[in-house]
Amino acid sequence: MADICELLGDDLQSRTRNGRLRLNGRWVGFPLRTLNLLRNVSLGFATGAAFDAAIAPLRGPRDDTFKAHLRAGLGPSVSRSFYEPYADKLWGTPADQLDADLARRRVSASSPLAIARRLARGASQEGRRFFYPRCGYGQICERILEAAVAAGVEVRLGTTAIGLELGNSGAGVTVTTPNGRLAAARCWSTIPISALVRIAHPPPPTCVLKAIESLRHRAMVLVYLVCDQARYTSFDAHYLPGPGTPVSRLSEPKNYRDGPDPADRTVLCAEVPCWKGDTTWMATDEDLGAIVAESLVAEGLPRPQHVATETRRLPQVYPVYVRGYREGLEAVAEWSDSLKHLTVFGRQGLFVPDNLHHVLSMGQAAADALGVDGSFDQQAWSASLDAFTGHVVED
Repeated sequence: MADICELLGDDLQSRTRNGRLRLNGRWVGFPLRTLNLLRNVSLGFATGAAFDAAIAPLRGPRDDTFKAHLRAGLGPSVSRSFYEPYADKLWGTPADQLDADLARRRVSASSPLAIARRLARGASQEGRRFFYPRCGYGQICERILEAAVAAGVEVRLGTTAIGLELGNSGAGVTVTTPNGRLAAARCWSTIPISALVRIAHPPPPTCVLKAIESLRHRAMVLVYLVCDQARYTSFDAHYLPGPGTPVSRLSEPKNYRDGPDPADRTVLCAEVPCWKGDTTWMATDEDLGAIVAESLVAEGLPRPQHVATETRRLPQVYPVYVRGYREGLEAVAEWSDSLKHLTVFGRQGLFVPDNLHHVLSMGQAAADALGVDGSFDQQAWSASLDAFTGHVVED
């Protein structure tokens, strides 16, 4: 946090969170607040959740799945109404086919008591406070880039790594790009681990190549609706777990910060999870814009006055922790850890769903392990990797 404050200065704005989520056809404020929750949930859901909380000590997971873990912890009512359909949407996989590790790393409120603490915190102004850059989330990356360049780093954007020669001798590594070869003492990689395996030379063992096939990422299309109106709603984000819309979250960046935005126009960002190459991925921008707009109306939101649509297609967003994924990931990690001149970290490199602050701490830990003489403290780094497994996404 100190680094981000130093990098952004006055451009890092303190804001009050004002989102809401769709729960059984009703809107509930997010972050959760007790009175708002009691006013807006159905009697059936409230009764079920209360009963589940009362008998929570008597429950235990029946197996090691996302569904069983959440039903045991939060109770069937909360799991069935929110997390299970959301899991199906985000990861494209039924909740009973996902490993419980995903629940442990993606759901920080894992018990009725934890939810009660969230309700108490959400009721206070401090509990709803967050920081956001004046020019958007990407400003964090831009400032880090600027600081790196000022420190002497050479950055090559839009440059594809098509080969990586890894030696365990003093030769270091060589990265091949369409424009030539780069030799270095060490390679720090945050690209998807599957991509790293495929460009590595010498090739990894067959068991690693086979294991990588089981490590899939869910893709996403960001559908931006450019709207000819000053504001769409007063909310910064809408969470939409249900199957009635392909959108998992709708955000209005204009409501996240006070920035250099046109007064008479706003932009909505609809997150649409999909698989790379499926019908959603291949749809035209115009079709996606129309689908999103109609589905928002069906969810009870106003019809957006959108005049243009733009999209960004992201092939690897959410790691899919299907049951049995751990064996494949461990095989790949064992291979990468055995390479003397390679350090793998980041969301994509470690196949994790972590937040920004988590991956920034990964970078700091990697930097701390690097000596001024170019040596690398592998023992300290291994300890850091163990600590990373305790990261839990804030929800």
